Amino acid sequence: MSILSFNEIVDVLILTFALGYIFSDMIRKPKNFDFLGSDFNDFKYAALIVTPAVLLHELAHKGVGIYFGYDSILKISLFGLGLGVILKYFNSPIIFFVPAYVISSGAFGNPENFALLALAGPAANFLLYWISDWLLISRKYPKYNHAFIVSKKINLILMAFNMIPFGFFDGAKVLAGNPILYWSSLIIGGFLVYKNEQKWKNYAMRF
Repeated sequence: MSILSFNEIVDVLILTFALGYIFSDMIRKPKNFDFLGSDFNDFKYAALIVTPAVLLHELAHKGVGIYFGYDSILKISLFGLGLGVILKYFNSPIIFFVPAYVISSGAFGNPENFALLALAGPAANFLLYWISDWLLISRKYPKYNHAFIVSKKINLILMAFNMIPFGFFDGAKVLAGNPILYWSSLIIGGFLVYKNEQKWKNYAMRF
C-alpha cells in the first residue's frame, strides 16, 4: 500500500505550483542562492520553502490518522488555492487561504484520538521551526541562511494560526477533544518559541 495515492500525488503537484506562484513575489531568491542550477528562480524558491511547511503539516495529520486506523486522505482546496492565486494576481497586501486538508473517516467518533490527529499538523510546523533554527545555529550551510530564516517564519506563522482555539483551526479540534493537551501544548510550546525568539532578538541587538 502506497503512502500517497495517485490522486494525492497530483494534488501535491498542484499544491506546489500554486504555492510557488502565490508566494513568488513575497519570498525572493537571494542572488547568491544557486540551488539546482542558475535557472532556480523566485517561483521555485518560494515553492521550495513554503511547500514543505504546508505539505508536512498535512502529512502529519494523515500519518497519525493512518496510525489510528482511519482512512485518511489528503486533498487540496481548489477554492482555497484559487482564492490565494486571485489575491496574488491582484497584488493584495493580505493573502489568507486554506490550501489543503486531510479527511479522516471515523475520527470524530474518538475525540481524544482526533485531538492528537489535529495536533499533529502544528506539531510538524513546530519541528520544522526548530530544524531551521538548528541549521542557522550550526553555521554549516551559510549560503542557505535566508531560506532557513524564511522557513522559520513560515512555520511559526502556520503553527500559531493553526493553534487558534475556535473555528475550523486545528486548535479548536484539539481543545474540544482534549483540553489538557491543548493548553499544555500551547503553554509549553509557546514558552519555548518565545524564549528562542528572544535569544535571536538579543543576539541581533549586539550588532
